[in-house]
Amino acid sequence: MKLLPVTPSGAHAAYLDVGPRNSPTTVYLGGLGLASTVTFAPVIGHPALANAGRHVLVDLVGSGWSDHDDAFSHTIEDHAATVAKVADALDLRAVRLVGHSLGGSIAISLATRRPDLVGELVVAEPNLDPGVGTTSAQIASLDEDTFVKTGMRHLLDAEGQTMGARTLSRWSPRGLHRTAVSLLAERPATFRAQLTALTMPKRFVAGGRSGEDLDAVRATGCDVRVVPGAGHLMMDDDLDGFVKLLVGPLPPATSVNGG
Repeated sequence: MKLLPVTPSGAHAAYLDVGPRNSPTTVYLGGLGLASTVTFAPVIGHPALANAGRHVLVDLVGSGWSDHDDAFSHTIEDHAATVAKVADALDLRAVRLVGHSLGGSIAISLATRRPDLVGELVVAEPNLDPGVGTTSAQIASLDEDTFVKTGMRHLLDAEGQTMGARTLSRWSPRGLHRTAVSLLAERPATFRAQLTALTMPKRFVAGGRSGEDLDAVRATGCDVRVVPGAGHLMMDDDLDGFVKLLVGPLPPATSVNGG
């Protein structure tokens, strides 16, 4: 685990950097209440990927093994900016960027603002539209102070003794709330519109049990793939199936009008 200061007040982002430095690089971003270094550890350890390239797993500020920083905004855009600082510090360009759920939305934001950093984009069920998100809506239904005082505890109690509870407990309560609010917020261009506008090869991965509107996703120009029988946590439900969709080059980007 390595640390890099990424916020104005000096909070550090924690990241894992595994594999040969001079090989094609994949950067991974995890979901709300999760930790990239936990979610994607089995993925990069899978036999199909373990000896294939360089893998960088970044814990968002306020999550996982990164620092908490109550002075940080925790907006999606500022999370993307901190990931860009890690990429710049490692001199990364044209990476394959993989984001799950919240991490997918951050990946879209990063690819929009810093296309030089992203050669290929893989998003696994990101939040694409304002106001859409079950856990984020539950968190954002409370004001920040109330969530910090009681809401975080209720959320942890509902998780029980799961691994999800362990990674959730490492989140800053204020950071979690601010991130959820930002994820649901209206913005000048929705994440769906941003994804549609991106021109690099891009893939949308869905769990077969998740009920995603795949025709609407195809309209963004993404190569759409499904992990059969998997839900939203598809890397847990079917690790082999998820990894299969990360191996090998993506097909060229497809324009939204099919041209």
